[in-house]
Amino acid sequence: MSEGLIVILAETPGAQPSWMWVANGAIVQTGAGANWLAACGLTALPDDMTVMLVLPAALVTLHWESYPDLPARQGQAAARLAALAGGIVPADQLFAAADSNDDLARPHLVAMVSRADMQHWLLWAQHHGLDPDIIVPAPLLLPEAEEGYRRGLIGGAPVLRGPDMALAGDLALPELIGDALVQDVPPEQINARAIAALDAPPLDLRQGDFAKRVRRSFDKRRLARIMLWSGLILLVSLLIALVGLTKRHIAANALHAESLTLARQVVPGAADLMQAEAEMDRQLAARGAGGYAFTAPVASVLNAMQDVPGVSLTALSRDPDGMVRATLMAAKMEDIDSLLLALQAAGFTITAMPSQQPDGRMLADITVRS
Repeated sequence: MSEGLIVILAETPGAQPSWMWVANGAIVQTGAGANWLAACGLTALPDDMTVMLVLPAALVTLHWESYPDLPARQGQAAARLAALAGGIVPADQLFAAADSNDDLARPHLVAMVSRADMQHWLLWAQHHGLDPDIIVPAPLLLPEAEEGYRRGLIGGAPVLRGPDMALAGDLALPELIGDALVQDVPPEQINARAIAALDAPPLDLRQGDFAKRVRRSFDKRRLARIMLWSGLILLVSLLIALVGLTKRHIAANALHAESLTLARQVVPGAADLMQAEAEMDRQLAARGAGGYAFTAPVASVLNAMQDVPGVSLTALSRDPDGMVRATLMAAKMEDIDSLLLALQAAGFTITAMPSQQPDGRMLADITVRS
């Protein structure tokens, strides 16, 4: 069990609180006021210390609400709303917190306090260098009473707890408790329940609007491990990428060598693929084959047609020997002749067979060769 500081707030304004310093499940120092550090010979609270405030019974109202037909979380919410609705002041001035009971057969315990009181207690704690982890009503440090009442001194003030009621001892009027049995709880038992509440509080008011803000701190060792693993992941990713690039480079070199070997069967003197490709294109062009043997004549025909708008292309084909054949149509043969002259000027060999359509338009079947 980590160390703990239990501060029991006084009911009377201006009165000194009492406190208990807990270590290893036992009380090692007690006192009154806010001198716990000096009394324990410390200058600051340990980082792993649990701080618990115990609220005066007279300033906390406890309610027991049963909702056996609702799930636990819905029952807790309904119990809080019911407690707020039963307050004597507007609900926006009150704060209600429910316990974590998930037993549908048991009633939900709700503690209700004034928001102004909660703010005052937290400001007081902050002024004395405390940021409470747990806030517990004083009556809950008394054991539950199945019948009658339990009574004990908490922070020097008497507190009474019954099966469904808890209040300050000076408010325990005879007409409220009647002739019910009242059992006194020894201080040792109250202290033991307070120490146990450091690990498992019966009800913690540090929730909702008053929940403790957790300050995130960086663990340097954990951060170093994260950076180390991130670096290793990046290194492995880089190695995987380099291995992939190396494999592709080796495959490309093998394909390059195989292609050059095949090309040398056609171009024996080729030193590299670019030279082999250029020589094969030249040989194909000389034979009237290859890609350029088709695209160059067709591109020239289409380019020449742009200068002679009256000429249209009605057919286009390529013979196995590389000869490009086209059929041109125009209203006048002079327009077709202008296009043919432009092709001859571009260096192409042209043949043409003119004819006339029944409607009077002129046709010319031409061949184009580089």
